[in-house]
Amino acid sequence: DRNAENLDRLRDEAPATSFHIAASLAQFMGLLRQFRTVVLSGSEAGFDLFSELLEQLEAGDLLIDAVHCHFKECCRRERCLAERDIRYLETGILGGGEDGSSPVLMVGGRPETYRCAQPLLGPLVSKGVGGQCVSRLGPAGAGHFVKTIYDGIEYALIQLVLEAFDLLKSALDLDDDAARDLTGAWQIGAPNRFRRDDSARWTSQAARELEAPAPTLDAAVGMRILSELEKQNDFATTLFRQPVGHFGDDAASILDELHGALCAAAIITYAQGMAVLAAGAERYGFGINLAEVVRLWEVCCGRRAALLDEIASAILATPNLPNLLHDDDLSEKVMEQQERLRHAVWRAGRLQTSVPALMASLDYLDSCRGAWLPVNLIQVPPTRLYSQPLSPPGAGPAKITVLKMSNEG
Repeated sequence: DRNAENLDRLRDEAPATSFHIAASLAQFMGLLRQFRTVVLSGSEAGFDLFSELLEQLEAGDLLIDAVHCHFKECCRRERCLAERDIRYLETGILGGGEDGSSPVLMVGGRPETYRCAQPLLGPLVSKGVGGQCVSRLGPAGAGHFVKTIYDGIEYALIQLVLEAFDLLKSALDLDDDAARDLTGAWQIGAPNRFRRDDSARWTSQAARELEAPAPTLDAAVGMRILSELEKQNDFATTLFRQPVGHFGDDAASILDELHGALCAAAIITYAQGMAVLAAGAERYGFGINLAEVVRLWEVCCGRRAALLDEIASAILATPNLPNLLHDDDLSEKVMEQQERLRHAVWRAGRLQTSVPALMASLDYLDSCRGAWLPVNLIQVPPTRLYSQPLSPPGAGPAKITVLKMSNEG
């Protein structure tokens, strides 16, 4: 404890032999017997502490890095410590905390280092189907990468539920309490709290980098930014905003429509997230076992555990499944609800209600179903570049210059 007053109070109140007191990190590290195991957690403060730890760690020490950071930063740290023969594990954490529940740990690092740390990590975690909810998912960076994708999916699911809730209120002209009463029986199981961190943005960036489209996640990130910009927009509070109307549809049919739309969009969102995860596992050499990832996620998903169980079954049945929507059972569930999703998006347009995540989910579904997309209009064969010039004025009909791009050009 770097607070001098706290140290003085501890010395006065506690017997001298009960515990050691350190006023600095160097003093604290000196009190630990070698080889030392240090767990580093937190967020932004963890970066400063990591730099300070570098001066204190020695060959043979083990650093377990649970700081919230980009997965590529974990790869950099592992290389930095390996040069000094310092062992390193990084772990993404789900659950645990104030509610007293045990966490789920998704670990990245070397196999032999993980085996040494298992006696420490095992007693800390939740118990789920298949045993303790701690698993090595690959080399350094894999744990934080999986955690990032999980957070990105959760982020998108929250946006989907918020859109459906807003659309329900608009369609039936309800206040918040009435809408909540109507939707109380929905078995969606979306998270009830929102973490404002960089994970969703990192997921969206990774999807673009890996060329694994995730439009629902992108829409969720965009709407979060727009919702903050709206506070600065004078137009948002003017009388020129059109009032939201509502149709005469009965409440039961609208509830059924929106619940079905959410169920379909949730599966589509997981399909996007798992596609990004699979692409990252291949690109970065993580070798992630997707079925094991889903097993860990199930513990933290409450009502959505049933859906995660179906996703795990699909992955186990077809290990190289290119997309969850290619699985017969999951695709059948989506297609059973796709008309409700389509009608919900139509209803939002009639009500002038913004539902970008629901719309992106529908677009993703239709794009996956189409063997030909509009972008094919600008695709050209990979032939050599050549040009045929225009004719001079008065020399008859002009000839159009044709450019064909090649890989060489």
